[in-house]
Amino acid sequence: MCSTPKTNLTAKMPKTPFRSFMASMTLTQRKRFAEVANRAEERREIREHYRQRAEQKTQNRGQFQAAPSLFQRIKLFCDQTIKLMG
Repeated sequence: MCSTPKTNLTAKMPKTPFRSFMASMTLTQRKRFAEVANRAEERREIREHYRQRAEQKTQNRGQFQAAPSLFQRIKLFCDQTIKLMG
């Protein structure tokens, strides 16, 4: 039983207290940091949007639309003619 872990030991505290890098900044520096970070996030979203559009275009190029049959073209022509007359 000597090799079992001891549960009654307390956790050791780190020797140097943890401080975030934002803690040492002034209010104006924090605002500037937030503005830059927000602009970077917007650019990432725009890049992602363009990437998705480009990917979608390449997928659509691989697919082709079948030409409408003669009956479908005649029906479309009749529908358009009726709309113009009405």
